[in-house]
Amino acid sequence: MKNVSLIILMLVCLEVSAQGVFTNQTNSAIEKVIQDYPNQFRNITGALLLENQQTADYQSNIQIPGAITCQVIKYNSSRKELCWRAELMQTGRFEEARSLYKEIYSQIRNSIIKIEGEKPYILNGQYNIPDESKHFHSVVFSMLPSVGEMQKLKVELSLVQQASIWKVIVVVHDQDRVEHERALASFNLH
Repeated sequence: MKNVSLIILMLVCLEVSAQGVFTNQTNSAIEKVIQDYPNQFRNITGALLLENQQTADYQSNIQIPGAITCQVIKYNSSRKELCWRAELMQTGRFEEARSLYKEIYSQIRNSIIKIEGEKPYILNGQYNIPDESKHFHSVVFSMLPSVGEMQKLKVELSLVQQASIWKVIVVVHDQDRVEHERALASFNLH
């Protein structure tokens, strides 16, 4: 099993070297967010935007250029869960949203993430072609190698239809947040 994992990691590294490290500003922003994950996003949390019983939404000090919003969301639960969320697009045209979804996937896929004092990580996730008849599509990127505290971290890229509007959203969160974030995105509770 170790040999298979090593071979997969080597193949990913070869593909990444052809792609280049941080060839775009999306990668750079996501790397900065991930670097602050061990600090519970304290260094990237800006001004309070909105607070209710379930969440407190803060402006993010890290922005993806062109994003509609970039926020740090703290959930009011006993576990003090939080996530970083960027809404990149709202459009009534599926083709336009699908195009950006694929482009952002290509920008995130195989990104090398460097965290001080640790070996580099690679973001890896499986893309499936979105179908307009489905209202929710998602790619969950994992950190490879999956070790220590960072194995819980996930980067999720979503293409979501809410009413007649398609949204492209990136979320950085604990693995435990995956299903909850999907529900929030699907039901427009956030």
